[in-house]
Amino acid sequence: MKLRLIGTEAECAAAIVALAAGFELREVSGFYPNRGATVLGRVYVDAEPWQVHAGSGRPSTGRVRATTRRTDQHRREVPGDPNSPLDRTGDQS
Repeated sequence: MKLRLIGTEAECAAAIVALAAGFELREVSGFYPNRGATVLGRVYVDAEPWQVHAGSGRPSTGRVRATTRRTDQHRREVPGDPNSPLDRTGDQS
């Protein structure tokens, strides 16, 4: 996973420390200042999410599969969808 952090040098350093708690940081670039009269800059990070082994509580660097669902749009009802809040027979679950 490639990440670009944008902020002050101190903010980027704090973000890297926070990321290290949940990601294996494979590579972290130096701070690249933005052009012009600004204190902002960029840091590029190559990271892999930690995966916790069930029962052991220890992190592993295995890949993690995630699913997402948009919450800013209404969900369309799909006939036969077992996750549908409205049963198509007319009963509400």
